[in-house]
Amino acid sequence: MSVPNMSRALRGWVKPTLIKKIEKMTVDFRVVETEIDFNVMLNKQPSPEKTIDRNLQGNRAWKWWSLIIQDTILLNVDDIIVINNIEYRILNITDWSESGFTKYTAIEDFT
Repeated sequence: MSVPNMSRALRGWVKPTLIKKIEKMTVDFRVVETEIDFNVMLNKQPSPEKTIDRNLQGNRAWKWWSLIIQDTILLNVDDIIVINNIEYRILNITDWSESGFTKYTAIEDFT
């Protein structure tokens, strides 16, 4: 049984957004950061309180976000991205690519 594609349903729910992914590489024993720009269709919303309540006591004070990205981009756990000059760290990925989107759990980067 195939899963329904939600791309058409997301049309009014996502908006075009520029995301910068920060890549870190070691060059001549120094860490060099480069930014890669992605234009994606994004819905960013605070994580539900029930989800935050299940986290460890110290982690609850962080600002948790759910990012729903309609376009396919390559983000991994622990990647740092920048949206509107705010850095976010990806903590979890839920692959719904068969339905036309990917859901990421992120926090505003604390480092």
